[in-house]
Amino acid sequence: MPGKVSLMRSLQDYDISPETGFLPPEPPLRRLLDPYFDPWESTMDDFNGLLLAGRLRERVRKLPILNHKQLKSKPEYRRAFLVLCMLSHGYVWGKHEEVSESLPPCLAIPWTHIASHLGVCPVVCHASVVLWNYKPLWEDGPLDLSNLAALTTYSGSVDEAWFYLVTVAIESAGAPAIASIIKALDHVQANDEKALIADLTHINACLADMNVALARMSEKCDPYVFYWKIRPYLAGWENMADAGLPLGLIYEGVDNIWDAESDEYADMSHLSEAERMLQQYRKYAGGSAAQSSLIHALDVAFGVEHHPTGERKARRPSNAQRLDRYNNMPPTNPAVELTGKRHSDAPASMERIPSQEEMKPNRNNFIQTMRKYMPREHRHFLADLEKAANLRPYMLNLQAMEEMLTDQQKSLLEAYNGCLDQLKAFRDKHVQIVSLYIVNQARKGPNIPHGGFAMDHTKATTKSTEKAPDTDSSEGDDAPSKPNILYPQTALSTSPSLSKSSSLHKLNSLLPTLGLAKFVDPESKVVRGTGGTNVMPFLKQSRDETADTKIALSQPVDIQAPEEKPESQKISWTDWLR
Repeated sequence: MPGKVSLMRSLQDYDISPETGFLPPEPPLRRLLDPYFDPWESTMDDFNGLLLAGRLRERVRKLPILNHKQLKSKPEYRRAFLVLCMLSHGYVWGKHEEVSESLPPCLAIPWTHIASHLGVCPVVCHASVVLWNYKPLWEDGPLDLSNLAALTTYSGSVDEAWFYLVTVAIESAGAPAIASIIKALDHVQANDEKALIADLTHINACLADMNVALARMSEKCDPYVFYWKIRPYLAGWENMADAGLPLGLIYEGVDNIWDAESDEYADMSHLSEAERMLQQYRKYAGGSAAQSSLIHALDVAFGVEHHPTGERKARRPSNAQRLDRYNNMPPTNPAVELTGKRHSDAPASMERIPSQEEMKPNRNNFIQTMRKYMPREHRHFLADLEKAANLRPYMLNLQAMEEMLTDQQKSLLEAYNGCLDQLKAFRDKHVQIVSLYIVNQARKGPNIPHGGFAMDHTKATTKSTEKAPDTDSSEGDDAPSKPNILYPQTALSTSPSLSKSSSLHKLNSLLPTLGLAKFVDPESKVVRGTGGTNVMPFLKQSRDETADTKIALSQPVDIQAPEEKPESQKISWTDWLR
């Protein structure tokens, strides 16, 4: 086929199903059946209990380092990745425990290799807890909320399962739109207006179904439970200084320089001890809706352009927006970020800034960076779709000849705008949900009168000063982890303690000017999503940019007012008082 469309391969080549979209064509594996992986699966059998008892780390430290090459298929790799996401984030964040600054080799080594095989980063992501974390209750039933269950959760709660499953239902509802997007590319090339209207009408219906699914979030997911009991485990190690991970996380056994942009390694034997320690840390964003390939595909197909937060329509950004890390992606290596310099032998790609052409049509660096958390094939699909996308230029050409448009062409523009209306409505609802589930909860704080588990940070700090814990004592690997502030990663302000045995403590002694243990301003108005971005300005601007994409006509379609009822049939407000 001539033109741009030839760049697109079949959906199956991108590991996309015409029926299930970015969800696997077959339901994810519920378990790794090879007895070799029993140590992982048996730990998962007891996962919620171990986390509750504070003994997950004890159990994990006894695990052998399993060889990822024993995995035989992509479904097995996906299951293994999900298992290691659960174990690793449970290990790092704990429950009523201090944050762990490092991941043991039994998790870090296989997790890193499996992530590389799948083309994702070794951190919890949308693909792991959504795309690969569901099962249909009846095999012949639909993939909607009447027929879905979650494979695993951190909290063991209905709320967490519902949070994942609503997102699965959104992916399922939007799945048929992907095939229609590909058809639309063909029909634009063929100038088949009638078929193009049909494509857009179908996409509109899919978007409407996505909106219906999203609106059900509040049915069985409580905002308080989500923010204080679930969301902490979805956090990564990026922008987590206030949670006790100012430099990120050490993946033990993966002992090389890490390049945050390329996720590649280089020899570090030439570095000093302090530099070598700094280079071991990795920073990854946590799970985020911004990692959904479906939403990215819709944006690309309709030509929705996203700019760095605060720079919509070339507006001058504020200082806070200009200095926000997520307006200046790709993220740096922690050592480069802290020292302001890069060793001459480190990979040159660490200084590389993507060109404007690479960033189109989504110039927002955060959105672009989220793609490296998607499965490799899905990322390739989006890259090829960007090259092939021709829908918006076609619509702009119609707009330019507005005075000569036929009725069918006007209907085509209406269909295009209708899809953007649905996509904006989706983002409207997402903003509302984030406001309720994250912003409001962050402002309220964890205080509850009685009967719950959350603690007021200031009260906990006061109590802790009465009797400081003995950080030098050692009770062995079999002792439960010592409790600290509940979910320290959610504290709005915290001064992470530096254990004398920790790498951070040693780094602070080697490089005291780094000042690793800092208070975060409790008056800060920044509320970050699990992906690390300043969430509300980012989401609101994304919504507004969607609305900006609509094709404006100087002669809007005349919408007739409803027929006026006779006076005798009109209802007065006083009638309701009778």
